[in-house]
Amino acid sequence: MQKNVKEENSVFIRPNFWFDIENSTQKYAHIIMIATKPDIIKQAPLYSELKSRWELVILVHTGQHYDYNLSMWVLWEFNMEVDVNLNIFWPIHKKFSLVIDRLWDFLVELSGVYKKIPVPYVHWDTLTATTADKAAFLNKFAVVHVEAWIRTFTPSKEFYHDLFINYESGKFNWEKYYKKLQDFDIYETWSIEPYPEQFDTRWIEASTWLFAVPVELYRKTLRKEWFPKEHIKVVWNTVADAIEISKQKVWLSKAFEIYPNMKWKPFLFITIHRRENTEKKERFLVIYNAIKKLIQDWVYVCFLWLYASEFAIDNYGLREDIENLKEKYKDNFAYWPALAHHCEVIDMISQAWAVVTDSWSMQEEANIVWVPCVTVRFWSDRTETILAGTNLIAPPINSMLIVDIVKWAIWNKSMVKKEHLYWKNVSKKIVDEVMEMLRKDWKLFKFDDERLDLEQFFNHKI
Repeated sequence: MQKNVKEENSVFIRPNFWFDIENSTQKYAHIIMIATKPDIIKQAPLYSELKSRWELVILVHTGQHYDYNLSMWVLWEFNMEVDVNLNIFWPIHKKFSLVIDRLWDFLVELSGVYKKIPVPYVHWDTLTATTADKAAFLNKFAVVHVEAWIRTFTPSKEFYHDLFINYESGKFNWEKYYKKLQDFDIYETWSIEPYPEQFDTRWIEASTWLFAVPVELYRKTLRKEWFPKEHIKVVWNTVADAIEISKQKVWLSKAFEIYPNMKWKPFLFITIHRRENTEKKERFLVIYNAIKKLIQDWVYVCFLWLYASEFAIDNYGLREDIENLKEKYKDNFAYWPALAHHCEVIDMISQAWAVVTDSWSMQEEANIVWVPCVTVRFWSDRTETILAGTNLIAPPINSMLIVDIVKWAIWNKSMVKKEHLYWKNVSKKIVDEVMEMLRKDWKLFKFDDERLDLEQFFNHKI
């Protein structure tokens, strides 16, 4: 079905959808926006929570990740039925404009013809979040921002210059580096990376009514930008709920049938896909050669190929080299497509020695299942995990530095914490906050005379 929708290049609305809307007695339509695989995983618990309360829930998929490995199997895994597929397509500027245009039309019909008040839930820093919120805002509907105000915290220029100079001269101290990364004073928040997601997350805030922030750190930083405290709620992170669901399904995992040479082995679980890392040759070669060195040192390496890493391997002439590595080191190296099911990802992460990644969601997941993480970036958008000592930055400048950081993380037992940062029952907390706001304010969009309760002072007399 999804393939045909993609070919037709038109919006798909499931059969009987409008009939169901017309016959619903609910006043509010809770719209769960999804697009990427992490979106689906993070939004699934919210979808289930709202469904369990018999609310009117509409699942809108932009169509950005439409194939089975990136979307369809996860939808099936979390028992989610797409109501509307906006069926957006390349290039990126088309995606931006199409989500706004097509979701706008849908919201107009939903609110104008069927008299439902849309309550959109957008997730973190995605293209979907920063376009869906525009379609809503321009229709005078504010959004619930799940994982709001997550900023990139980057160590300072001075920190990095000292790091690389000391490493090259043989003066690098691993313990000092680990501890220094936990010093909040070394960080700044001016980065435009991840690109374009850091732009996306900043662009959502003006249209947000409820900032559902995952940890206290982001509540504090939001308050520093003068956002009203009554709209900021620390609710933790829905990935914790998603992992609890997936743990119940791990018995279905076929991960170690796909990667049999990793079974019962102390392996590294590696994913690389960020634009900044794969589209810039210098960075990717640093990362690739670090992975290659780990393989050659007989470390067990499970490297999941994603579209971006495959593009880089072909674009930089590395295809023959990686095929040779697969053949020569077949006992300790696996390179295969991304796992389709979240329960399989959790199965593998929880049995890994460490996670090596440039993915934000992997940083969270590693923290929750108590596995050390090494983030191959110059920064982390999960700074709370760095400050907690469960995650390390391995900047993609020097291949051997990455190798040494990864090996150190494997053996450093202090990185394995026995409690995670993101709590549980997160979706319930978010929905409770939304329902309380709707009960009190009846809508999630207010001009200042409404927001400041000034209407009682209107006086038209002259």
